[in-house]
Amino acid sequence: MADIHNEAGVKREVRKLLAKYGWFVWMPPSNGYGKAGISDFHALKDGTFLAIETKYSGNSATTLQARFLTDVTWAGGEAMIVHEKNLEDLKKLLENL
Repeated sequence: MADIHNEAGVKREVRKLLAKYGWFVWMPPSNGYGKAGISDFHALKDGTFLAIETKYSGNSATTLQARFLTDVTWAGGEAMIVHEKNLEDLKKLLENL
């Protein structure tokens, strides 16, 4: 993985991994007109929905972001918080979905 210095770098690496494993990906806009707490990445492959919230350098998900990821999981999807230190975990997940 590349040397990562900020959340934009984490997002760049997540985007690369999702593309490598053939996921259809979109990033919902984060503005006042959408659902609060929505994750950075939404992805779909073979009927599996995946939500990914990206963070950098020890930052954690907000309460609303964590709730969104929990709701995705409850609805049968996959959800994950990804930071520069667990990109390998994302890679393993994508290899197994």
